[in-house]
Amino acid sequence: MYQPWFPLNTPLKPYPLVHCQLDNLSLTLSWQQDSVTMTIHFDTIAGLQVVDESSYQTYLSHVGNRNITFPLDEDLNISAKSSEYFRLPWPIWKSVKNTRLDCYGELGKHIYTQLYSYYIVSQECVYLIDTECEPEVTQLLI
Repeated sequence: MYQPWFPLNTPLKPYPLVHCQLDNLSLTLSWQQDSVTMTIHFDTIAGLQVVDESSYQTYLSHVGNRNITFPLDEDLNISAKSSEYFRLPWPIWKSVKNTRLDCYGELGKHIYTQLYSYYIVSQECVYLIDTECEPEVTQLLI
């Protein structure tokens, strides 16, 4: 199950412009919207999947429910009342602990103890980021 994630405790609009920079296992996302600009930095990641947004939407309409690794609508807690800022469509979600741990096999179960997934739908890409670290979020002035 994925919950809406509130990196800055502020309203977020759907489909932000997100740029991704990967340096070894370190990942930085630059997030740009009308009202919010921020960076989200993960010191280390376990896995990263990036798919073109338009291809992703087409792909979702043609596959069976469990043939993809990205969360489906039924995996998203859309009834979350955890924040006054939450409105659908919400652009960024965080999984409960170890939702995707099975994707890493038996060795992954020994390596990772607190694996979280972040699911982001941006203007151009859909991201699925698996990590054990809490990301560092920095709001940038517009």
